[in-house]
Amino acid sequence: MNLKHRLLLVTTTFLLPPAIALAQNNDVTVLPEVTVNSGATTPQQRGTTTSAFTPRQRGTSTSTFVIDEQTIRSSSANNLSELLIEQGFPVEATPNDHGENTLVIRGFHTEHLMTEANGKVLILIDGRRSGVASVRQIALRNVERIEVLRGAEMFKYGLGSPGGIINVITKRGGPNSFSGSMRAGYGSYDAYRTGVDVGGQENNFDYTIGYEYSTIRSDYTDGDGNRVHNTRTDGTNRFNFNFGYTIDGLHRIGIDGYHYGVDKAHRPSYIDEEGVLRGNNYTDRKTQLLHLNYEGASEDGRFSWRANVGKGRDLYETWQATNAMMHQYPKGQDVTSDRAQGSLTYTSDLFDLTGGMDYIHYFVQNSSTARGNALANPCTHALADPVWCGKGFPMHPTSTTTLMGSYLVGMLKLWDGAVNLSGGVRYEHASARDLSVGDEHYDRTPGLRNYFGGLPREAFPTSRSFDHIAPTFGATWLPMDWLKLRANYTQGWRAPSGRQLFASSFYEDYGAPGDPRLRPEFTDAYEVGFDMARGDWRLSSTYFYYKVKDNIFIYPGYLSDGRNSGARMLLNVDKRIQEGVEVQVSANVAGLLGRRDMEVRPYANLTHMIRKDEVIFEGAPGPAGTWWPITRMPDTVMNYGIRFNYPAWQFSGNLNFNYYGLQYGGRADVGLGPIPGFGRFTVANLSLRKRLLGDMNTNNLDLKLDANNLFNTTYSYLGPVGTGPNDSYAFPGRNFFATLIYNF
Repeated sequence: MNLKHRLLLVTTTFLLPPAIALAQNNDVTVLPEVTVNSGATTPQQRGTTTSAFTPRQRGTSTSTFVIDEQTIRSSSANNLSELLIEQGFPVEATPNDHGENTLVIRGFHTEHLMTEANGKVLILIDGRRSGVASVRQIALRNVERIEVLRGAEMFKYGLGSPGGIINVITKRGGPNSFSGSMRAGYGSYDAYRTGVDVGGQENNFDYTIGYEYSTIRSDYTDGDGNRVHNTRTDGTNRFNFNFGYTIDGLHRIGIDGYHYGVDKAHRPSYIDEEGVLRGNNYTDRKTQLLHLNYEGASEDGRFSWRANVGKGRDLYETWQATNAMMHQYPKGQDVTSDRAQGSLTYTSDLFDLTGGMDYIHYFVQNSSTARGNALANPCTHALADPVWCGKGFPMHPTSTTTLMGSYLVGMLKLWDGAVNLSGGVRYEHASARDLSVGDEHYDRTPGLRNYFGGLPREAFPTSRSFDHIAPTFGATWLPMDWLKLRANYTQGWRAPSGRQLFASSFYEDYGAPGDPRLRPEFTDAYEVGFDMARGDWRLSSTYFYYKVKDNIFIYPGYLSDGRNSGARMLLNVDKRIQEGVEVQVSANVAGLLGRRDMEVRPYANLTHMIRKDEVIFEGAPGPAGTWWPITRMPDTVMNYGIRFNYPAWQFSGNLNFNYYGLQYGGRADVGLGPIPGFGRFTVANLSLRKRLLGDMNTNNLDLKLDANNLFNTTYSYLGPVGTGPNDSYAFPGRNFFATLIYNF
């Protein structure tokens, strides 16, 4: 798209809403929330209130995306990965719990090296880093809503997620002294799921406790009816709790915890020409969090503050199930974290101001099969270490990454909130240490010696630190109470992690070794757009443009003169452009026709990448100086469908379609010829819920039916579907699940 077309697009983005507004009557009620999800069923969202945007929404100069509780409740998704796919987010999802599920927002990924510290998108739980590398590790049963944070809101948590931060808000107990639900379900492929969640509030004490167990006992079949071998999961367990005590109605002291464990998620495998099952292994995973929290406020409500300290753990181990000896030598990673946060907020009619500090320290241990022959024969192989002969190979400390930040963000409200100016600054300090000095790659292979200039290990640092101060500023204008125009600039910055700087192939065999010479990533992020909320319909549109310098990823190790070093390396890419548009629209057709006793809401969420290109060394000869398409990013994703709710029948449902556009898979093979593409498929899911007994909010029984992949599509989010060891495995074909839910 040339400059003329870009200017036309931006101009249209601003002029279209006023033009629509002039054609409308001004007596239509407005919505209190501009949530660009698949719909809503509360009276406010059906247009029976005259409230406009909330004060926070009036000043938010970036696009907002909120998935509310009703949307989650009506979805067939069981975890965050499945829900985000349904809501139109690109996710590099695996067909079961074996592999990583990487979220992509506007071209930025949660991770690509199994650790939160390596990611360009953060996943928060209640405003705190979750520590997860796979979005499949977050269950939905205790979730109240999910928000996407950008701009000044992003600055409260970090600089490294300019595309957006996902904040998962969980439920707290109350207002009843005791309530909850029990459920049990069964579905295709001998899938079972059972769980219970309870919560309440008694005087000053509030609590929630939840537990869920599920298992898939049989291999699934794809959309063509072919069996995908080795795809069962022995079990998953989710346990969470949140206890709090409130003093004088102003101060709450609490403790909360979260555990999600996967027991033996088997890796999809294929049968070779000799009838042998290849790649028969499985993965165990754990995500664990524990936090102590304090929240307080002044009596007049102008001041509020919060603080928390906690610990986290993200563990996975992959085992080779076909070799008894290899059971002793898992390939895996164990990341533990220590974290702390504190903030103080002042709110007034004229301005809001928030300042705070945060800290997180990642300690990474690895165990790899990079020297698989030595480990499989620990007492006989030439490379065997006699210390571990017959004893297995434990997790080994490899690196640390520490992030410390402080910020000040605020909003100035002018003309009774019709014009709002927002901005802020954030200072961030990052440091990393090598805990396995001596096992690096620098002079082991000819290609790497060439890439590292022939220098020995001693010539490279074993620790590095980085500092940066970044700004953000934006503006909103509400020419009418239901129309908001917005623009924002945010500067992103992310330092390389310990893994990216110092990793070796001995302990961390994940595609490429680290490079201690890496530079921090720097991003200029621009967006303009509008939000409209009128009674029974809503419309939101955003144009975004990201210019990234020194993006860190795995590429062929090109030298500055354009030559290929002969090795794959983690390196800085000179320039990267990510440009696109987002559109969200929904309307309650029943409300537009005057029916306030029901909801029939068609909806659509679209993200289209106008440009996604990068160049390793601009101006260098050959492939290194050539602009190439960015891989692992679809050109278009769209979810659309219709949601309905008829309270008189206690019957609701959601028919959802998700389109996944063209994507280039794998890592960027710059200079190796055309990159094969895949995608361009649509998956449809249907979820229905009917009350069987009772008609109140408690002491009733519901039946929920989920039908996934209605059209029996054969597809994968990871690459072209095939039957060979290097092809992607198809997702399950049409499948069903039925759940009985007792609410008390």
